[in-house]
Amino acid sequence: MSGPVSTANVLAILDHQGFRCNLTGRPLTPDTAALDHIVPMRCGGEHVIENTQVLHRDVNRAKNAMTNDEFIALCTEVVQWMATNPTPRHAP
Repeated sequence: MSGPVSTANVLAILDHQGFRCNLTGRPLTPDTAALDHIVPMRCGGEHVIENTQVLHRDVNRAKNAMTNDEFIALCTEVVQWMATNPTPRHAP
């Protein structure tokens, strides 16, 4: 799909994604869906439909301005660390 970011194109992306977050598979509703740039604009990504995905809003907040690869690497690092250190330190 290519073209402008429009309601029709975003709905087509949602349908293609099965109304699930593109990175976690969480179900999406109108209240939880958030449009995201796959390649952030800060990295030269364009505001076109082929550079967008729909994420769960909590995932989009956590991803912030990272690329998908950067975000997945960070999540992998967290999972690997927690697998060997299951009790994270908390502030006293």
